[in-house]
Amino acid sequence: MDDNSACQTEAAPSDLFLDRLLDAMLELAPEMGWTRAALDRAGEKAGLSVGQAFLAAPNGVSDVLEAFGKRAARAAGHGVLAADNQKVRQKVRAGVKGWLAALDAHRPAVKRAAASPANLLTGPKGLWTAADAIWAALGDKSTDYNWYTKRMTLVALLGSTITAWLGTDDEAEVDAFLDRRIENVMQFEKLKMQARDAFATFPNPLDVFGQRRS
Repeated sequence: MDDNSACQTEAAPSDLFLDRLLDAMLELAPEMGWTRAALDRAGEKAGLSVGQAFLAAPNGVSDVLEAFGKRAARAAGHGVLAADNQKVRQKVRAGVKGWLAALDAHRPAVKRAAASPANLLTGPKGLWTAADAIWAALGDKSTDYNWYTKRMTLVALLGSTITAWLGTDDEAEVDAFLDRRIENVMQFEKLKMQARDAFATFPNPLDVFGQRRS
């Protein structure tokens, strides 16, 4: 069970059923894949009735994969918070490492998920959820286009990092890759800030052409 178990007394029944269904599915997926047959077996393994399993995941496997993505995203947010008083890049790194740790605990199931047709829908959503969790834990208050660009940049980092993670069991290799990608992101954010400051000093074109009205 994940680290939100203490809060389960406040959760809706469907959420509790989904959590149990996910735990069972993570055990079965390495052998059975993320399939309808595996989902049915997971419901039985979790002690759920057919109705309870449907209430938990009305859209089937994609709902369970999405729940897995949210669980990993929470781990990412917790990783950031645990790196309190550190620099932003170190917090981002801690968030991504927390996310990877949540996935690594179920690596065979994750590998099967990566090849699942259902993951074509939930995979990008999972990356976005993790990116949003990291930025939220960092205290991001942006509401304009920066809200989107920050998350899109981190989605790209997470996507490339998990691809590297899936391709090797060498943690040091993945860490080195992650550090390079974070450096790229930090440089991008720095350039973006410099460009914003530079544009702020440009004269208003309406002033230049005498078209702005008071």
